[in-house]
Amino acid sequence: MTYRLYEEVASGEKIESRKEMQKLLRHVEDQLYDGVVVMDIDRLGRGENKDWALIKDTFLNSETVIITPNKIYDLEIDNDDVSFDFMSIFARIEYKTIKRRMKQGKEAGAKKGMWTNGKPPFPYYYDKNTRSVLVDETKRPIYRAIVEKYLNGTNLGQIAIWLTDNKIPTPYNIKRDGKNKGWSNITVQRLLASEIHMGYITYGKTRSKRGQVELVPEEERIKVMGTHEKLKTPEEHEVIMERLLKNRMLNPNSRRNIFPLSGLLYCEKCGSRMRFRVGENKKQGQHWSAVCYHQYKDGSKCEQRGKVMDADFFNSLYDRIIHVDPDILREIELHGSRYNDTQTIIEVKEQELKKQKRALDKLHESYEEDMITKQVFLERKAVRARQIQKLEEELKDLRKVVVDEGNYPTVEQIYERIGEFRELWSASVTSEEKNRALKKLVERIVYNREGNRVELTVCYR
Repeated sequence: MTYRLYEEVASGEKIESRKEMQKLLRHVEDQLYDGVVVMDIDRLGRGENKDWALIKDTFLNSETVIITPNKIYDLEIDNDDVSFDFMSIFARIEYKTIKRRMKQGKEAGAKKGMWTNGKPPFPYYYDKNTRSVLVDETKRPIYRAIVEKYLNGTNLGQIAIWLTDNKIPTPYNIKRDGKNKGWSNITVQRLLASEIHMGYITYGKTRSKRGQVELVPEEERIKVMGTHEKLKTPEEHEVIMERLLKNRMLNPNSRRNIFPLSGLLYCEKCGSRMRFRVGENKKQGQHWSAVCYHQYKDGSKCEQRGKVMDADFFNSLYDRIIHVDPDILREIELHGSRYNDTQTIIEVKEQELKKQKRALDKLHESYEEDMITKQVFLERKAVRARQIQKLEEELKDLRKVVVDEGNYPTVEQIYERIGEFRELWSASVTSEEKNRALKKLVERIVYNREGNRVELTVCYR
């Protein structure tokens, strides 16, 4: 007797999340086995009715029996079929009961200040022997260094680079190409903002509803002081949160915090879209800055230097937009010339294609009227077919060029849009209105800074 063992470490309610079960069902469907041995029927599944229907149909259609220590189920026999249905219902009820009890146990543990949320954040770890969260003493000084650096004015990006340069593994050891991909600003920010290090435990931040994960309102969450060691004081946390709030990175797509250049400004050095940060100092007061936060695969940051977006910056940009660079005008004219030339070539090729197709039709007529032999017909047909195929491929490529070249505006269109832009810009009051005015004319603005010299390249729509 030969057999194959299907060991399933992962558990899941649905078959789609159980790789070994999927493999077993495929093999049963292919009629590889006479029977499948399980400890109990509920080991096959505890999911929805459609999962049980799939399991039942697979075993029934392949005439494969299910063998348990107490009974052999042959689903072609009515009594076994009914027993299987009952067992599947009981398995589903039992699974729901276990899930409910586990949830109740986690909630009860959370209310007592016990850790019930899986892997704890850096620098904590879960001790299975004591069933408690402890501090990894090798990581404690690293965490404190992160906190103190930020409190002393070091920004998130500089801290991330410092951690990566010192080869400190990220909290979850996320790897790319076999190497730790390095720390990011967001990882550092989440670590600093976490209330767990202040001693709190929060349970029930999210819930699943109809297969979708949604955030639970704060008043419905369980938040208590935990039994684990605190690593930062409430005073430190308050200062950290104030600074994070003041210097937060604004989402360019957020309508509540939209800048004139949101979605338009790109870094010349790395090609990434630049972001905008609100800052404040004694000299300038509150101001906006354009910053590149791109991080390369080796963990290093883009070397592009940021720039305060003051009145001089926008005046310079405005002049650059309305006074089109002569090189750009020449490029636009060149694209227009290419477009016209390509259109002419397409017309010639289309006429040639029609000619070849007419010749092929005449060839068929000659063969049908016995004017040429079958061998001559086939030889000439093959030649015509090759010529037609070649022309069709050439036309396909040329039409792609026309689409690409046709997307470029003409010089007249550029000047017409500049006129519209000037009217919109002068009437714009809010940042969002200025952003809309820019996007009607500009595709992107490429930014580069060398020393104190900032260069802006405008790409028109």
